[in-house]
Amino acid sequence: MKKTIITILKIVVLVILFVWIIMVFTDYFRVRNGNDPLFCLSNKKIEYKDGTNYICNGLGYKMIRYDRECLAATEFGPFFIKERQCE
Repeated sequence: MKKTIITILKIVVLVILFVWIIMVFTDYFRVRNGNDPLFCLSNKKIEYKDGTNYICNGLGYKMIRYDRECLAATEFGPFFIKERQCE
C-alpha cells in the first residue's frame, strides 16, 4: 500500500515537472521568435519618456521586452532578474 502511494506521488511530480518544462520552453521559443509568451501569470507595461518596457512573469521565469531609445532588447530568465535602467 505504501509503495503504491509513493509510486503515484513520484509519477504526479514527474508529470507536473514535465508540463512545467514544456511551458518554459514554449514561452522561450515564442519570445525568441519575437512573439509574446503564452503562459503569463501577470504582465505589465511600464511607460517611460523614451519608450516602454513589457514585463511578463511566468511560473519561475520572467520575460522583459525593452522598447526604448537607449535599449531595444528582450531578456528571458529566472523570476529574480531585474529590469535594466538606462543611464
